[in-house]
Amino acid sequence: MEQRWPVLMRSETLRRAGYFDSFPQLLMTASFCPDPENAPEIVAASGWCLSPAVCYHAYAGLEGQTLAKGVKLSASGSCFRHEEPTELQAGRRQVEFTMRELILVGAKDWIEHELTGVREEIHQLAIDYGLSGTWQPASDPFFLPKAKGKACAQKLLETKWEYCLRDGLAIASINRHGDFFGKRFSIRLPDGNPAHSACIAFGLERWASQSTISMKHHDHHH
Repeated sequence: MEQRWPVLMRSETLRRAGYFDSFPQLLMTASFCPDPENAPEIVAASGWCLSPAVCYHAYAGLEGQTLAKGVKLSASGSCFRHEEPTELQAGRRQVEFTMRELILVGAKDWIEHELTGVREEIHQLAIDYGLSGTWQPASDPFFLPKAKGKACAQKLLETKWEYCLRDGLAIASINRHGDFFGKRFSIRLPDGNPAHSACIAFGLERWASQSTISMKHHDHHH
């Protein structure tokens, strides 16, 4: 089912999703000015953040539900993450970027069945766009010391895989969350256990820019 979600997301949703604990360095908030006469010197937190990823909207939307069957959602949207200015590069690392996600929420066995063959399909899609890469176990950029162990666990358990081009740029990822979001948002299966979730994410600007570079390189040599 195709979804369309807003750019803004309640800060409380991200707090419950663990984003404040894991990636505070990437957060970007939406603020308002409580004293217009002193704008822009005074800006206060509004209780809203700019979406750092598309899938958090899905878990908030399913909060408190018991799923009779697995839920499969597709959505794209603008995402925002604070990055060091020296690391910004159009088409590779941006503050604002477009993410396409396929989101799966349901029983663990159903999710694994849905993910069967996905890595090969994405590899073939990359070839169709003139790109070539490999799947590599990866970890997210956890920042706080108390969250550092999560990165090691991700690699050991191989819960996150990235499709990386030859220069190391990741253009897609597969992320298995276990029952983390099911517990955080009280999303349950018919037997009362928390639902599992996974998402498949594509950075669209990276696909577009790298495909364009590949086509130009191909044309130059022919």
